[in-house]
Amino acid sequence: MNVRRKNRSGRVAVLLVAGLLAAACSNREGDDTAPTEAPAGSETPATTEAPAGSEAPAGTEAPVGTEAPTGITFGDLPSPCGPAGDAGVPTIAEGQNGGDVLRLGTATDHGFEARPGLTIEMLDAAEAFAGWCNEQGGIRGLPIEVVDLDGKLFSVPAAMEQACSEVFAMVGGGWVLDDQIFPRYHQCGMINFAGYTVTGTTSLSNGKVQPLPNPVNVKPTSWLIWAKENYPEAVKNFAIVYGNLGSTVSVADQLKLSMEALGGFEVTQMIAYNAGGEANWAPFAQQLKDEGVTAMSFVGEPGNFILLSKAMREIGYVPELVLNDANFYSSELVAEGNTDATEGFFARTAYAPFEEADSNKAMADFLDMMATHNPDGRVAGLGLQATSAYLLFAVAANACLDANDNVLERECVLAEGNKISEWNAGGLHTTSNPGSNLPPECGIIMGVVDGKWTRIHPELGSADDNGGGWHCDSPGRVEIEGDFGDLTLGVDPERPN
Repeated sequence: MNVRRKNRSGRVAVLLVAGLLAAACSNREGDDTAPTEAPAGSETPATTEAPAGSEAPAGTEAPVGTEAPTGITFGDLPSPCGPAGDAGVPTIAEGQNGGDVLRLGTATDHGFEARPGLTIEMLDAAEAFAGWCNEQGGIRGLPIEVVDLDGKLFSVPAAMEQACSEVFAMVGGGWVLDDQIFPRYHQCGMINFAGYTVTGTTSLSNGKVQPLPNPVNVKPTSWLIWAKENYPEAVKNFAIVYGNLGSTVSVADQLKLSMEALGGFEVTQMIAYNAGGEANWAPFAQQLKDEGVTAMSFVGEPGNFILLSKAMREIGYVPELVLNDANFYSSELVAEGNTDATEGFFARTAYAPFEEADSNKAMADFLDMMATHNPDGRVAGLGLQATSAYLLFAVAANACLDANDNVLERECVLAEGNKISEWNAGGLHTTSNPGSNLPPECGIIMGVVDGKWTRIHPELGSADDNGGGWHCDSPGRVEIEGDFGDLTLGVDPERPN
């Protein structure tokens, strides 16, 4: 019995992780609840061209004085890396873990025993970025060293202590239980260019900047606007199916609140399932049929969703619209044996699709960076987020060096990051507003067509393609109100950012 209890506990813990990562995935695709490898067809292409309309937005230009090697770019972003300029190799402010290298810590939970390798793709992408940047000379001649900040899911406080004692900044990572960084985070004056955030406490904290913000109180709606415009009657009988854990309940509530704020939706069913797993999904499929549900969204992880999808097919009833959040843009949904059940289903993304590397230079550059500098690393959606965060940090660091007599100082770098109001990582994702902690107003709808992920909306080059490959709405986000936990712990009123 003890062994069985332990196994059950481990499974629930893993599913709790999946639920929390689903919350963090609100503005991203892939990740460990989605692909742990790039979807089929994402190999680095022989030739790559930047898509039309993908000019670098304001705030992404190479900082004045950056001597990046001529011609090297990431997507259409001039490389923020290169050798030392006339001022020489920068120094790091006293007491901020300085030296002859720039130590940047990437947070993951890859040492979690119940799910070894959890979010390791963020660390893999960080190490690839460091190789790419150091090959050019580092940041103005200051080489980057990536420090592994493994929170092991339940050891975040110890990992936070490691960060305080070893690194200049946290960049490109995330911990599932990220509210456990406080108050130590503020006490040691740490800064974070986060790959993702989960809790309301961290998503609304200061001392942080995020390339694709994910605040709990402001939600993107481009995907919901698409649903309302294309399925106006179906969305009037909408079901949200969600796991019965605190994290997934919160995500489901946020989705419902977003629909209510947007208008045009009628959420008639909130259907909870056992996040530890259901022995039989047929009753859930039957409930959808009995209630005549015409549109639905699933909150949780792809594995459970696929089981429900198969149950729906077995009873011959599938809602007219099945639209899920970003973590369902997953290779798992198009794996062998699953495509009959998932055909015609949709998911949103804010990143360039892996399948379009031949027409998106930033995606091609990411895949080439991984293949060249970390060929054994995982290629996945969370790696895209880590890469965007590292690029954002490097741009902000260069701007700080210009403004601060070639001295790298935490609050200076953070302040420069918070000045960036438009950011797309050279075209790797749609434009966001890191400085104001606002999610993007643009997105892409991907669909399973003939067993493969395919762009559904907008069609490239069409009138709907009004954002360099993305469709943008204005406004494309809504403010919502709800119980998001204790938010005060994440805010230090004495910090300027």
